[in-house]
Amino acid sequence: MAKTEQVVPTAELIRRLIYTGSVCISGLTASGKTTHSHLLAGEFGLTYVSGSQIQLNFMGVSPMQSKDFWITDKAKSLWDKNEFHRIDAELLRLESIGEGYIFDTSTMPWRHKRPALCIWLQSSLHSRVIKSIVSHRGSQTFLPEDYPQRIAEKDRSTITLYKQLYGIDIGSDLSVFDLIIDISSLITEPTLHASLRSIAIAHSIIHPGVGWYLTKDIGFLHKFEEVAQQQSHLIVRNTLLGLAENCRSDASECHQPERATHQNRPPHEP
Repeated sequence: MAKTEQVVPTAELIRRLIYTGSVCISGLTASGKTTHSHLLAGEFGLTYVSGSQIQLNFMGVSPMQSKDFWITDKAKSLWDKNEFHRIDAELLRLESIGEGYIFDTSTMPWRHKRPALCIWLQSSLHSRVIKSIVSHRGSQTFLPEDYPQRIAEKDRSTITLYKQLYGIDIGSDLSVFDLIIDISSLITEPTLHASLRSIAIAHSIIHPGVGWYLTKDIGFLHKFEEVAQQQSHLIVRNTLLGLAENCRSDASECHQPERATHQNRPPHEP
């Protein structure tokens, strides 16, 4: 005779839907921040917040720009220190009024005030050039051989600006990150297949890690532990497993994967 499954009260199921933290994804130009932020927003119902979109809105520029906009000469005119203070203030304001955000920004991992899982996507200049060429799909306004210089220039501008504004060493001080993944080796040629493969492998690590952080669902934890072992060569830093040990020491903080349960279910028929 099968055991009667324990019924989880509706109030408890609803409580588990409430996130008590947010997620910040950061990285240098074309590292994949926006791609993975959108994926997580859709999968977990997170509120997507883009520092770039806030910047365009504040400066009266249409959010509908060419795919290569942020490495064009036109974008350079938007790099105004006063505006960046406004953008930073808006990001912190949004964070202060809620949780369950996915922040697609350069600075929030260093600036956030409330609990957040911080992820850094490490990616070499060469790999980011390849990803950009694939992402822009021939719609760029300059030649492919110009990409390395333009992306490197954007990197330098980003690093210099935030060092001046906040004393942040973007790209070198990664002490604030819980999960650092080096995805440089995942894409070696400018093809859609290679790009999709790179995204899929990186997301196979990110998805269960974020899932466990947000929900404390033990099923996500088991999947994250499994993939972290399989892809250990890509993981530079991982504090989530340390948090997992704390979770295991306090079983009340973890729960089993949610499933339909029925009170007084009849015995299973052979």
